[in-house]
Amino acid sequence: MRAPRRATLERRVAYTCAVDEIERKAARGGPPTASTARTLPFRSARYGELDVPETLDSRVSLEGAELDVDRFTERYSTGSLLGEGGMGEVRLAKDRRVGRDVALKVIRAAHGPRADLRERFLREARVQGQLEHPAIVPVYDLGVAPHGAAYFTMKRVRGMTLEGVLALLRTGDAAARAEYSRRRLLTAFRSVCLAIDFAHARGVIHRDLKPGNIML
Repeated sequence: MRAPRRATLERRVAYTCAVDEIERKAARGGPPTASTARTLPFRSARYGELDVPETLDSRVSLEGAELDVDRFTERYSTGSLLGEGGMGEVRLAKDRRVGRDVALKVIRAAHGPRADLRERFLREARVQGQLEHPAIVPVYDLGVAPHGAAYFTMKRVRGMTLEGVLALLRTGDAAARAEYSRRRLLTAFRSVCLAIDFAHARGVIHRDLKPGNIML
């Protein structure tokens, strides 16, 4: 790796670590320390305006979206739970307007009143939506649900997680070994590497990259 690019990635890692520390302190109700704020390589003039560096625009304005609550109930019908995370839950939903299934992620009710977590949730949606890559799930819509919680919709991805595949392979399952050959797994690994490189080149670091978050 070339020295300038390595230095840039090291700065981004330092940025991520600093933001993690700030968010942990905020979760405990404590303010960020002055030393922590000074170490942010990609910080704005005032603390709290932490932008995704370089080419992506993470600023989100939902002005007017909160008034359009009828649009949500008319357009989406929600179904079964697909998954849960620290910030929100993902449910299967039907987009009646387009006529397709989507994955709808809604911020947890407990996080809704907290402006910092709401902003983080919206930033995630906007940044993900700007990362247009074949191996990154596209974002379709962003808004506010009738109960006031922020949401965004994504492509509904069918398949098995890499975590599930590896668990099956460890058991010696013959069908799994036939379907998920070493060649197929290496091809998937290559796709993940290309997607991560694509994100890094745009100043974005995935902070929860693990087999459970990779669909095959």
